[in-house]
Order: sequence, then structure tokens, then C-alpha cells
Amino acid sequence: MRSTFGGFNIARSGLFASQRALDITGHNIANVNTPGYTRQRLEQMASRPMRIPGGQGMLGTGVDTTAIKQIRDEFLDYKYRDEASSLGFWGAKADGLAFIEDIMNEPSDTGINEVINQMFESFQELSKNSDNLTTRSLVRQRATAFTNSVNHMYNQLEKMAKDYNFDIESTVNVINTKGKQIAALNDQIHRAEVSGSSANDLRDQRNFLLDELSQVVDVEIQEVANPDNPKYQQTIIKVAGKPLVYHDDFNGLEMEKTTDHPINDETGKSIEFYNVKWQDGTEFNTENISGELKGLLTMRDGEGGNEKGIPYYIKELNKFVKVFANEVNKIHLEGYGLNGNTGMAFFTADGVETNGATITPDVNGDIFDANGDLLANDPDGVFNINASNIRISAEMEDPNNIAASEHPDKLPKDGSKMLEILEIRHMQGMFKEGKPEDFIKSLIGNLGVDAEESNRNTLNQQILVDSVHNRRVSMSGVSQDEELSNMVKFQHAYNASARMMTTMDEMLDVIINKVGLVGR
Repeated sequence: MRSTFGGFNIARSGLFASQRALDITGHNIANVNTPGYTRQRLEQMASRPMRIPGGQGMLGTGVDTTAIKQIRDEFLDYKYRDEASSLGFWGAKADGLAFIEDIMNEPSDTGINEVINQMFESFQELSKNSDNLTTRSLVRQRATAFTNSVNHMYNQLEKMAKDYNFDIESTVNVINTKGKQIAALNDQIHRAEVSGSSANDLRDQRNFLLDELSQVVDVEIQEVANPDNPKYQQTIIKVAGKPLVYHDDFNGLEMEKTTDHPINDETGKSIEFYNVKWQDGTEFNTENISGELKGLLTMRDGEGGNEKGIPYYIKELNKFVKVFANEVNKIHLEGYGLNGNTGMAFFTADGVETNGATITPDVNGDIFDANGDLLANDPDGVFNINASNIRISAEMEDPNNIAASEHPDKLPKDGSKMLEILEIRHMQGMFKEGKPEDFIKSLIGNLGVDAEESNRNTLNQQILVDSVHNRRVSMSGVSQDEELSNMVKFQHAYNASARMMTTMDEMLDVIINKVGLVGR
């Protein structure tokens, strides 16, 4: 048989359950604008019932609160972080390619194609007026404009690559900062949950950090049993296949200076770039990562294929400049200047001095001086012109040295060598893409396609991220209307339990104070 005061215990359990549910509702409402907060719900169940003798059944004894749970879907968390990593990658790549498009500035009235057109027009004018010093000066000026434009494009690309060093360093600092915060939260969560509780608010902070970290670099999250106490789990956060955080242990990333870089290989420079490595000295594998860090590394280091970055466009620009300059030089070296001197290199590399010597190319385009020796500063056996160092030969400062004539006997009216140089403009076999104009158009076209792909994928990924985020918010986010409805519900439940207790009190008052008083 139940205790006389059993009804009070039932009402009391209802009061406490409703009060706790109201507290949780208030906590949800207070955090309606807190980033990363997950709404909570009180889990409750009927208390163990009491058996009634005689097989009459089980008599309920009230309600027990069992836990405060988060309304969260782990699959949506995984999906969000996966899509956020892709968004970070394509966003970083789209920004980089947009800046390269600005550097190339094509098609426009001031781009490289227009500069080349103006240079060829000056060659054509000189072919008709080969003895005119003003026209010769114009050729020199237009050629200088061409070399200056190419130099400027290269310098902007090189500066952009250097700037990426700081972006990458900042991104690594973000990874380290968030990793340290997650490691500290792991320790706090473990301490809070040793008693069997669930540290919901601390877990929200950790999940929010993981969401932010996943956009910077993709993360792999694992839960493993604590070796000291298998009942509890430890959280491992892996980046590039290696733990960044192992429970409360943190192994961060750092930057290492190096000159081993595609840009240096292409131009012979020794610019310092940053490589990413683990703080314990092991290699950081960037092949299988994603996120913003991967996008920045791709733009700074990508040489081609699926990873076209700054080195790829520098390499293509160098190829164009080298082939174009050597083709012009081959023709110019066979001509004669207005003063009767044999032709000299029209274009040269910065730092390569001919000292007025007559230089001639062989069938391979390699250039030797009059003594048959390779030009100074030319260890590879080629006239090493590229976008960073191309300039007009010092000898061209004297307009008389521009070799427009094919033979000294035809001076001063002959401009046939300029006509031969003009044919370069329509030389279909000069590049695999065709003539010089086709090469530039192909390069700009490829850049445009890559930029369009990056913009499209960025937009698509943003839609996916927003879609998953909305699904998460619909499940885990706090709805004020729903919480207000719950508040009214729990308030009525509390009032009903209180009314039940008042009723039980009145019943006991009758038994204690009124039963047996009749007839006294």
C-alpha cells in the first residue's frame, strides 16, 4: 500500500520536472542569437511504479528527469563541414583567378595584345620608311612598351605569389588558434562529463569551432575510448591524415622558408616562400586536403593540370616571351642597320651584355657571339629571355642600329627585314596554339574558363552550404514561437502540479482535522 503522503511525492516530481523544463526553455530563449547554440530539451520518463497487491496492476509514482539532451543531427554536422571545406577551396581559388584576370587585363585597349599590335604597326611603318629616324625611334618606343608591359605583368604575378605567403601564414595561425581552443574544450568537456552529465554548452562551443575550422581546412573527427577509462570517449581532430588535436594534446603547424619553388625554377630567382609543416618536424601532406588553405596553396604553387596557379601563368608568359623574342632576334640578326653595321639582338635579357659584339643564332636558336662563344650569363646554352628580364638591347638606343635592311647595298631605303618580322604576326606554327595572337587569346581563354569554373563552383557550394545550414537550423536552432509555446505548456503543467499538491493538502486536512469530530 502506498504511503499516505505518496500523492505529495507525485505532485512534487511534477513540480520539479516542470520547473526544470521551464529553466531549459528560458536558457534556449536567452541563446536564440548565440552562434552555434543548439536547442536543448528535457528528457523525462515515468518513475518506477508501485505494484498493487492482489494483481490489480501498477500504481504510478510520478515522473523522473533523466537528461538534458541537444537536438542535433551528427550527419548534418558532417555534411556541413564537408561542403564548407569545398566552399573555402573554391572561394580562395576564385578570388585568386579574378586578380590574375585583372593583371592580364584582356580583352582591353591597354592589354598585351594591343601593345603587340602597336609594335607590329611600328615595324610596318619602318618597312616603308626605313631611313626615317623618327619612325625608327617609334619602333624602339613601341618595343620598349612591349617589354615594360610584360615585365609589369610578371612583377604583379610575382608580388601576388609573395602576398600569398602572408595569407598562408595567417591561415595556419587560424588553424593553430582554433586547434588550441578545441584541445582546451576537450579537457573541459571531459572533466564536466566524468560524473555522467552532458556538457551541452561546451560541446556547442567546440562544434562551432569545428564548423569554422572546416572552412579553412577539412577535418576528420573521431571518437575513441579513453584508455584509462573506456566508459568515456576522447575526441581526435585530424588534418591531412594526422591528429591536430588528440583529446587535450595539440600538435600545431608552422611555416618553413624555402627557395625551392616553381617560380624560382622558371626564372632563376631565389625568392623565399613558406612551406607548411607540422611543429614536430614531419611533413604536412597537402595532396589530400581541401578548404581555404588548399585554395591558397594551389594559387601560389599550382603549375598546371587541375591546379593552375600563378606559376602556371608565369610559365606560359615566359614561353610566349622567349619564343617571340628569339624569332624577332633571328630575323633582326640577319639584317643591317642604317649605319651599315650587321644586326644585333633586338631583345635581350636583363644582365646579358653584348658589348656591341655581333651575335648570330644557330639553327636551334642558340645565340653565340662573333667568336663562337655562348653569350655571357647564359649557362644553359640558350638566350635565356623570360617575362621577368626581357628588355630592348642597349644597342637599340641608337635608332641607326635597328636592322631593317637585308643587305648593305640596299641601304638606306630597304626595309625588307621589317617585313619578315611582320610575318611573325601570322606565323601559324610559332606555337601549338597558332600565331602569337592565338597564344595570348588561348591563355586568356583558359584563364577565363578556370575563373568561370571557380565562380560557378563557389556559387554552387554556397547554395549547398546554405541548404545544409538551413536544415541544421530547422532542427537545432531555437524557434522563439516554439519556445514560447513550450513555456506556456510547462507553466500550465507546473500550475496543475501545484494545484494537485493543494488538493492533496486539503484531503489530508480533512482526515487529520475533521474525521472523528462529528458528535463531539
